Amino acid sequence: MNVEALPYTLLLILAEMAIGSLWVTLGSDLRGGVTRGFVMTMALSAAVATGLAWWTAAGISIGADVDGYRIDPDWFDPAKRGLLVVLGASVVYMFSVFMGWDPVGRLAGITGAIAGAVTVALLAAMLAPPVWAYPGSLLALVAGTLAMGAVSVSMVWGHWYLTEGSLPSWPLRDLAWLLIGAIAFQGVVVALNLAVPVGEVPKPANPVDVSLAANPALYLRLGVGLVFPMILAVLSLRTTKLQAMQSATGLLYICMGAVFAGEVLAKGLTFLTGRPL
Repeated sequence: MNVEALPYTLLLILAEMAIGSLWVTLGSDLRGGVTRGFVMTMALSAAVATGLAWWTAAGISIGADVDGYRIDPDWFDPAKRGLLVVLGASVVYMFSVFMGWDPVGRLAGITGAIAGAVTVALLAAMLAPPVWAYPGSLLALVAGTLAMGAVSVSMVWGHWYLTEGSLPSWPLRDLAWLLIGAIAFQGVVVALNLAVPVGEVPKPANPVDVSLAANPALYLRLGVGLVFPMILAVLSLRTTKLQAMQSATGLLYICMGAVFAGEVLAKGLTFLTGRPL
């Protein structure tokens, strides 16, 4: 990975985790079955991750390219403002749940979720110039956001079963299905972006002297970041159906690490090749 791309990679991963967690937490809250403490914890987690994302963005001196990967800097400041809205909404959501003001909290959650979607769209526009088209960049970020959110929320929710045995199993089952769908969607997006030629090949100062097909990072991204998490998500679903919640949570721990590693590899390959993977 280009050293110059590291802050942008960290920004993107933190934004995906924060916004995805807020999306999935809000959906779980609206559907029901999860506890007030869980929603409060996840809203706090989304706020912390969003704050770290904004802090990372504030430390970036934006330019016209990232070590040869051309970006559109005009979208950077609006994306930072979007992160601030997500941060404020997540804090209000958390505080409202704590106070028992559920309608206010859910309204704040919806506001933050919409702001998060706009922020993802703005970040995709910033990264779009070398990509075959804006949808390629947008789909990759949306898929990553869903996968990061689904695996984070499901893993944390699994811990609630370890302390409260009377909780229903269907919320974790539904989250496992969401995780499976998110990873499958990622697979489709990766296949699309591998198949379509890039609009512009980045020109880093120290290029990798192998083709993408010969780059081991691609196969790590596919194997560790997609195939392995899919297997773990399916196994988690099966153990959930068996009421083995502790086993399901352990599988989701490993799955979260694999999804995170896959996203790091994906962002590194994006800045090297112009393909959002």
